[in-house]
Amino acid sequence: MADKMIRCPEGHFYDPAKHSACPWCALPQDTGYEQKTRPVRPSGLDLPPPLPPPLPETSTLAPPPAPMAPVVAPPVIPPVVPMTPAAARPGATVRVGMKAMDVGKPDPVVGWLVCLEGPDRGRDFRLHMEKNYIGRAPGMDVILEGDNTVSREKHGVIIFDPKRQAFWVLPGEASGLVYLNGEIVHSPTQMHRDDVIELGLTKLVLIPFCGDKYTWSEPIA
Repeated sequence: MADKMIRCPEGHFYDPAKHSACPWCALPQDTGYEQKTRPVRPSGLDLPPPLPPPLPETSTLAPPPAPMAPVVAPPVIPPVVPMTPAAARPGATVRVGMKAMDVGKPDPVVGWLVCLEGPDRGRDFRLHMEKNYIGRAPGMDVILEGDNTVSREKHGVIIFDPKRQAFWVLPGEASGLVYLNGEIVHSPTQMHRDDVIELGLTKLVLIPFCGDKYTWSEPIA
């Protein structure tokens, strides 16, 4: 049987009675051609490396996060500050004293006190009808906030009498004393233009507006 087997140029043995060419390399028997085709049945050593397993259809990687909308800060709305006597500044046309019944109602000016000496030197303070309380507290009509020797509330009182068109000074309910032109005030004492009152370290001169020339005969609505 060995005589019937022939060998192909690639070294493969096969039976020519069964195969017209080498079944292993598909070459004709000793054709003498140098051209060769690829082996029909490559050996295990000639097998190409196995392909990697296919990737899964869905990736395990997490999708990128969606873009976030820009954060817009809410508008800053300033708080509503109610109009109170403490919020008004000295010299305002709105009365800020303890006897104010209607904060929003204008009260006509009747004169001024101008500071001649003391921490508030150079400031002026408006006077209104009837009682004007003097002290350091924000609720006073004449606020001497810079003079710590003045009582906080009702150190003294300046009164304008609308019937007589006259000014009066009297001591307040606090322990501090009030002087008029250097003399201590024990009871209501009438004041005139350029009179000076003294409270603590502060001296105030009276500058009247209402009097013989100007009056507020009709109430202001």
